[in-house]
Amino acid sequence: MLIISIIFIALGAVSLIAGIASVIGQALPLLGPVSDTLSLSFVFFGVILIAVGCILLLMRKKEKVRQTIIKLVNVNEFTLIVVLLIFIYLFWAINHNYLSLGNVRAIFNSAFVMGTLAIGLSCLLISGKIDLSAGNTGMMAGIIIAILLKAGIPWVPALLITLAFGAVTGLINSFFVNKMGFAPFISTLAISTIYGGLSLVITNGANIPVNNKSFLELGSTNLWIFPLPFIIMTVLLIIYGIMLSATGFGRRIYMTGGNASASRLAGIKPKRITTILFVNNGVIACLAGAILASRMAMGSPSGVTGSDLDGITAAILGGVAFTGGAGNMFGVFIGILLITSFQNGLVVADLNSYYQVIAKGLLLLAALVLDFYRKRRNSGLRR
Repeated sequence: MLIISIIFIALGAVSLIAGIASVIGQALPLLGPVSDTLSLSFVFFGVILIAVGCILLLMRKKEKVRQTIIKLVNVNEFTLIVVLLIFIYLFWAINHNYLSLGNVRAIFNSAFVMGTLAIGLSCLLISGKIDLSAGNTGMMAGIIIAILLKAGIPWVPALLITLAFGAVTGLINSFFVNKMGFAPFISTLAISTIYGGLSLVITNGANIPVNNKSFLELGSTNLWIFPLPFIIMTVLLIIYGIMLSATGFGRRIYMTGGNASASRLAGIKPKRITTILFVNNGVIACLAGAILASRMAMGSPSGVTGSDLDGITAAILGGVAFTGGAGNMFGVFIGILLITSFQNGLVVADLNSYYQVIAKGLLLLAALVLDFYRKRRNSGLRR
């Protein structure tokens, strides 16, 4: 272990020195002048090698440090952060504009809809349920608020009416799942299909323009590189993260998803919990759709469609168990950044749009595989 640590540190130091030297304009022995990409790559890998060498050295010296590092590496979020950094580096190496301020802002902008949907969907997944109507509910929300604003209704009452539509949708989904006993996958997919057709009937397939200036500011305001919608999403993630980890209601959500029968015996009412979460998911989906309409300056019959699947992918990548009972909002946040950075990177890398669809599918498959091995590892620990 000592020899390996020394080798890593030595190689890291050589790489770091070479990178710094090439950055300041000095030619490298054997290589001569190198590009900016290669220079920063030397620095990047040099820092990593030195860090790994130091970690291995500390693990050899102190048992407590070793156990702490092992626990850290086993945390799902640690793996996601490493993968995120690798993606960022690779896409930056392909195209330096990937980390430009404009493109970083574009990444945050595109993260909002998927990320906001992921919040409500994560809560439902943790409780053992799923809602495939979230995307088309958000799409309907954009259309509804555009119609209300066009009729002259101020944007605040229009937004409240739109959110009420989301609450009603949540109640409808809850009725089919909890009262009628339908499978959530099928019943919510049916609602999604109905909303998809209804949106085309209402709009006749055309976009509805939005001209309310104060409402448009909601989706177009930026604070440095951070768009206001992204800030709203982040605040919601913090609020829901605290709710899940530090409140009795949050603990009941985990218990409901972990074992509904046992939670019922413990005095918890799983159907009441999931009804609240279905309503919550409908409201959050409508908030996402309304703010997207503000950003696009129109209500579109194709505005949010498909983002709910990305939200589910982000949730599962972030550690939310597809079968319920596990997950947290910090992991979901990393999952959101990972997927958004990945999708934007494919565009920046100028990959054919057909292959982008394949890549997104592979990412979803990777999330499911990761969820499978996570459950297998946890069941092994419980034994």
